[in-house]
Amino acid sequence: MKKLDMKIINSILESNLQRYLYIGNYGIEKENLRVNSKGELSQRPHPECFGHKVDNPYIKTDFSESQVEVVTPALDTIEEAYDFLRNLNNIVNTNIGEEYLWPQSSPCVLPEEEKIPLADFGTGERGQKETAYREFLSQKYGKKIQMISGIHYNFSFKESFVKALCDSCESQDSFREFRNNLYLKLNRKLLKYRWLLIYLTGASPFIHKTYDSKYFSKMTDIEDRYMYANSMSLRNGFCGYRNEKDYIVSYDSVEGYIESIEKLIAEGELTDAREFYTTVRPKGKNNKKLLDSLKESGIKYLEIRSIDLNPLDRNGISLDSFYMTHLLVLYCLLTEDESFGEADQVMAYRNHESVVNYGLNQEIYIHDVDGNKTTIEEAGGEILEAMEEIVEIFGLSSNPNFSGALKTARNRIENRRETIGYKVYEGIKRDGFVDFHMKLAAEYRELSRREEYKLFGYQDLELSTQILLRDSIKRGLDFEVLDLEDNFIKLSNYEKMEYVKQATKTSKDSYITIMMMENKVVTKKILERNGIRVPKGDHYRDREQAILDYEKFKDSSIVIKPKMTNFGIGITIFKESFSVESYIEAIDIAFEHGDTVLVEEFISGKEYRFIVVGDRVCGILNRVPANVTGDGTSSIRGLVEEKNKDFLRGKGYKTPLEKISLGKAEEMFLSSQGKDFEYVPSEGEVVYLRENSNISTGGDSVDYTDEIMDEYKHIAIEAAKTVEARFCGVDIMIDDITEKPNEENHAIIELNFNPAIHIHCYPYVGENRNLGEAVLRELELI
Repeated sequence: MKKLDMKIINSILESNLQRYLYIGNYGIEKENLRVNSKGELSQRPHPECFGHKVDNPYIKTDFSESQVEVVTPALDTIEEAYDFLRNLNNIVNTNIGEEYLWPQSSPCVLPEEEKIPLADFGTGERGQKETAYREFLSQKYGKKIQMISGIHYNFSFKESFVKALCDSCESQDSFREFRNNLYLKLNRKLLKYRWLLIYLTGASPFIHKTYDSKYFSKMTDIEDRYMYANSMSLRNGFCGYRNEKDYIVSYDSVEGYIESIEKLIAEGELTDAREFYTTVRPKGKNNKKLLDSLKESGIKYLEIRSIDLNPLDRNGISLDSFYMTHLLVLYCLLTEDESFGEADQVMAYRNHESVVNYGLNQEIYIHDVDGNKTTIEEAGGEILEAMEEIVEIFGLSSNPNFSGALKTARNRIENRRETIGYKVYEGIKRDGFVDFHMKLAAEYRELSRREEYKLFGYQDLELSTQILLRDSIKRGLDFEVLDLEDNFIKLSNYEKMEYVKQATKTSKDSYITIMMMENKVVTKKILERNGIRVPKGDHYRDREQAILDYEKFKDSSIVIKPKMTNFGIGITIFKESFSVESYIEAIDIAFEHGDTVLVEEFISGKEYRFIVVGDRVCGILNRVPANVTGDGTSSIRGLVEEKNKDFLRGKGYKTPLEKISLGKAEEMFLSSQGKDFEYVPSEGEVVYLRENSNISTGGDSVDYTDEIMDEYKHIAIEAAKTVEARFCGVDIMIDDITEKPNEENHAIIELNFNPAIHIHCYPYVGENRNLGEAVLRELELI
C-alpha cells in the first residue's frame, strides 16, 4: 500500500488542524456550448442579460460567443461551491431563451469552421487583447477543437492552515517556500495519478461527425459519431484540446517550473504560458499573466483541468466527483512524496493515454518507471485503500459525502460498466449522439425553470432577497450577505456600493418615508391632503371607544386593521352585516397587533398591488384571497392540504406562494358564509377562506401589468411621491379597470414600505416582471 506521510499527519493531529482538510478554497470553472433544439451550435451572441462578458466574474464566454463559461468564486466548502455552480447553471439555463446548454465535453453539431463565432470582448484594451488571443488560437489550432468543453477544479488550502502546518512541521524554509513546496508536491502527484481521476470522471467516448475530420482516420465511423478504440475521454485524448507534444518540465521548484515554460516559449513550442495544456497547473494571483503571477506571489492555488463534463449530472459534475477529486488532493498531501523526473513524467503520459484510449472495455495496465505493470483495479484499489485509511484517521468517515465518494469510486474501479464513460457510451449507442444529449439538455432546462426562484446555499433568506441576489449574480455584481437572519446584504460594482435589507429597504428611501408608510393614519392624511382618494373612517387608541362605535358602522361594509401593519397582519373585513360579537373580536385582533386601530369603509371592487420603483410602475397584481375549488368529495380541510402540496407554496416568503392556513381568521370568514373546515364544496365551487387578498396569507397572484390603464399607474406613482418613496407597494381598490378613475370607482387603501418583489416575479398567473433588475437599476448598480 502507498505509504502515508506520518510526519505531516501527526502534525495535523497534534495541532488540531483536521477541519482544514475539508475547509479550504474551492472553485469551479465550467464551459458549455449553447445549442438550438437540433443540437446545432448557436449563432447568437452571448446574451446581453449577463452584462459585459469581460466584467462579469461569474458568467463569461470562453473561445466562442456560443461557449458559456460559468465561474464560482472561491468558497469555503465543497457544498458551497457545488450550490453556487448549481445556481449559475440555473441562471444561464433560464436566460438563454429557447436555447439549451449542451451537456457534453465533445462538441455538438458544428457548422463549417468560418461560421463558428469568435468571442467578441469589445473595444477596451483588455477586451481587444482577449479577442486577439482567441483569433490567434483559431489560426494556430483551428476553431473546432476550441469547442471542446470541460471543467476546471480550482483548489487551495486556507492560508492559516498552511501557516500552522509550516510552524508545526518546524520547517526551515520561509513560509512562501514552504507553501510553494507543498503545492508542488500536490502538483507532481496529481499529475502522476491523473489517470485515476480521468478514469473516474471521463465521459466523452464519442465525437460528432461534424468535428475536425483530420482526426477521423484513426477512428471508427458509427452513424452520427466517431470513436477511437475504447476511449473513456476523447477530450483528454489525441483529438482533444491538448499540446501535440508531451512536454517535460521541472516541478522541483517554482523557479524551475517558470524556467521550463519560458524555455518552451523561447524555442517557439509555445506562444504563451497559457498554451501549456497540462492537466494540473500551479496558479498565482488572479488577473495577472500566469508566469508573472507565480514570480510575484508564488503558488496560490492549483487548477485541475482533466475533468470531463458529466452529461448524466445536470450541473456537469456530481457531488461524488467533487469529493473524489478532493480526496485525491488529500491523498497527494498525506502520502509520502515521490520522484517526478523525466522518466516519471513520460510514464505519467503513458498511463494517461492508456486510460483515455482503452478505458471502456479493454483491460488497462498502469506502469511504473521500473517496468512493472498492474491492472487498473489493483493500482486504483491501492490508492483507494490509502484514502480509506486517511478518512478513518481524521474522522472523515462520519461525513456521508466522503464515504459515498469512496464507495462510488470503488464500484467504478471494480466494474467499468459503473463508470460515467461507460454509461454515456451505452446511452449514445442506444439513442444516437445528438438525441441522447438533447434529451438530457431539455430535462435539465426544465429542472432549472422549476428551480428558478431558488438560490441554493441562500435559502434561509426571504425569497425577495434571494431574487435580488440571483439577479446580482446574473449581472456580475460583487455581493456579501452581512446578516442572513436579517436579510441584510451588500452589493457593489466597480463604481459604487449599496446596502440593502429585505430587497427593497435601501438608501433611496429615508427613515421618515418608511415611518410614514408604516403609520396608516399618517399615510391616509398625507394622501387626502394631496387630493388622492382614500377610504373614509376613524382611528382608535381606546378599545372601549372603538366598541361603542359599533352602532356607527353596523350597517356599513368595513375594514378593521391596526394602524401600523404590513403583509395583511391583523386585518378583518366585513362586506355584509356582522354581529357585535364578530365586530368586537375583529377589534381585539387588530389591537393585538398595534396600539391604534383603524375602522374604515370597505371599498368595493378588486384590490390591485402596484409596485412603484423610482418613477415607474414595474408590476401590477390582483391578489386573489386564499381559496379552494371543490371536487365534490373533499372537505375544505382536505382541499387546502392538497393545494398546499404545490412546490411553489411554502412558509416564510421563501417560495413564490405561501401555504394556506386554517386559523381563527379563516374560521370566522367561513362562519360568515355558513361553512366550516369540514364543509364539502360541490365540483367547481370556489370557496374563499379570507377576505383580505395578501399572498402572505395564502392568496393567489394574477399579473395585470399590461391590462391596467396608465391613468391608474399615474395615481400609484403620485401616491408614492407624496411620501417621497422610491420603493413602494400601492394597494388600490378598483371597481372596473376598463373605466377611467373618478371619485367613486377607486381608492388607495394602503401604501407599503418594503414591498415584496417575489410576487411580481413568480405570479400564479402571468409573466415574470423582473423586479430584481428594476431594483438594481434604481440603485444604479447596473
